[in-house]
Amino acid sequence: MLVSQRADARLRAEVAAGRRPEPEYLRLESELGVELLDWSRLGRSSARTPAVSVRHALAALGRAPRCDVIFSDGEHVGIPLALGLRSAHLKTTHVVLGHRLTAPSKRSFFTRLHADRGMTRILLHSRRQMELATLELGIDGSKLALVPYYADTAFWRPLNVPEERLIVAAGREHRDYSTLARACDIPEVNTFVAAGSLHSPGSHSTGPVEWPSGCEVRFAGYTELRDLYARAAVVVVPLLETDFQAGVTSLLEAMAMGKAVIVSAANGHAEIVQDGETGVLVPPGDAPRLRAEIERLLADGPERVRLGRAARELVERSYSLEGYVERLHQELVLAASSRRGTALSTEVLGG
Repeated sequence: MLVSQRADARLRAEVAAGRRPEPEYLRLESELGVELLDWSRLGRSSARTPAVSVRHALAALGRAPRCDVIFSDGEHVGIPLALGLRSAHLKTTHVVLGHRLTAPSKRSFFTRLHADRGMTRILLHSRRQMELATLELGIDGSKLALVPYYADTAFWRPLNVPEERLIVAAGREHRDYSTLARACDIPEVNTFVAAGSLHSPGSHSTGPVEWPSGCEVRFAGYTELRDLYARAAVVVVPLLETDFQAGVTSLLEAMAMGKAVIVSAANGHAEIVQDGETGVLVPPGDAPRLRAEIERLLADGPERVRLGRAARELVERSYSLEGYVERLHQELVLAASSRRGTALSTEVLGG
């Protein structure tokens, strides 16, 4: 499994000590014997860049002949590896986790270079991405599978701490913090925005020229963010209109903690939150509506409890780490079996 992170001793120690959520690749390694090809095996690599992705793909390409399946943890590394497999005329089964195949920087790799021909199976988190992959990129729909994302429900769990008049938002990718700033200027209410991203540090977002008083904007690590979620009365995921599941990590984290969430109803995102049942949906960019919903939930403690309890139950049922790992395992077995007509052997390289 190609893992776009350093799965080194430090990360493993933090997971074991409960200082960060468990990533799916460590569970795949420990329970299913998946071999990890992570950045710690590439030298000093510690950031996602095109050059690192190419080096990562080349390292996997050299191991491909002895693998039943190669599993790329994103199209940033899956695309160069797919092109390499085709150029080398290798038939190794290649499963790719796709996040946003339709990004402008990636489209031509599918429409012109047909990188998907070097991919046996493409796993997507969003139904909208599945639709667009076929309609706009011309990818064979039989290669696509919907695999919803996850949260580690043991780490992101309800904590027994008093709620405050606090709004929390987290993440960077396609966030609409300009709208949040217009909505959260509420007397005697504080707002914390953890505006960094551990997954996509260079991703696009919008922000105000000046935040209102009572707002704090800075990076927060895993345990601090968990404590902030726990103290928050409301968690907001304000999104720009988009065609993929931007914000899904923050959304599922907050829902797993049993928090009342308000999320922009962007096209790529609609299937997780059922409006009024497991959270609240608002139109993207609608600051007055967002403010009204924040004020409504701040004033209604029982409604926050009801939404938060339903959100936690949904994540446990449909978006847990255990369920995600099982779905990935099933897809790897299916891909290996369909390509070679045999069962998956014990060695799987991927991420």
